[in-house]
Amino acid sequence: MNFITNQLILEGPDLSGKTTLYYDIHKATGYKWNIQDRSSLSMLIFAKFYNRDTFTYVETLRSELYNLNNRYVILLPDWATISKRYSERGDELHDLISLKRSYDFFEEAVSEFGDYPNVMIARNADCLQDVVQNIANLEMSSLKQIQSQILQLASVSDNKEAVGVNFTVYDNGKFEQLDYEALNYEPEKKYYANIKLKVMSKIINERKGKNEYERKEPRESRRFIYTDDTCISLAQFNFRKDCLDCHFVLRSSNVRDTLYYDLNFLYSLCKDVHNTLKLDDNIFCRMRFTINSAHVPVIINDKEQDES
Repeated sequence: MNFITNQLILEGPDLSGKTTLYYDIHKATGYKWNIQDRSSLSMLIFAKFYNRDTFTYVETLRSELYNLNNRYVILLPDWATISKRYSERGDELHDLISLKRSYDFFEEAVSEFGDYPNVMIARNADCLQDVVQNIANLEMSSLKQIQSQILQLASVSDNKEAVGVNFTVYDNGKFEQLDYEALNYEPEKKYYANIKLKVMSKIINERKGKNEYERKEPRESRRFIYTDDTCISLAQFNFRKDCLDCHFVLRSSNVRDTLYYDLNFLYSLCKDVHNTLKLDDNIFCRMRFTINSAHVPVIINDKEQDES
């Protein structure tokens, strides 16, 4: 299974070393990743800097950070290092006062976002190896590790809830990371069995022409879909050429207690659909997940609250 990097975003104040790190990463990895020099964080910071309305920038940054396939590196050496670089080469946009003001905004950003699972803080110039290794480790994340990352994200979000978390993982079609024991998780076992029955029945009936059109659907049908108002609210499967695209929406997830089992079940459902459609072994699987409310149960009046 591969938890790929969508884009690697380098952030930080002027003179923090972003350009150098940009080229060093490309050189060390053979242009493995799409690297972006500044993104929504800088847009937000400079909106604050110039006293502009920040609503759009806050929402764009949140969307960017809640896509766990994005990886952020915020470069923030100590102020003495930035000040020394300024005295040696100056800056086209800043004087020392404005440079310090923007630096302080980035310090605030580190305080707010530094604990996000896809954000790395680099405090010194010798960070290349750590950055590359960190991202490589993220790309090898298991479902259990992804669950831990989402738990971390929800835990540091307002009200212990992250709204609109999304990520994509790929499998080579062998589904070797499937945890069969987790499929027997007692609190959800019957729930999972019911979803599986509905999904499999839908695909089999569509293939046989048991639908309102009395039309036998091909493997490429767009009609292989399950919807419900429970926590796992949507599952859709589209086979196209050399990929089984599986899209899942969880309207709500207790990311501490249940999410790992949900992810593992949906992973197993991809395997079941792959087998039911009799796809070749070399057909890989793309799994796209959206969690509209990734939350951690909170304690209210000495009682744990989990309104799924």
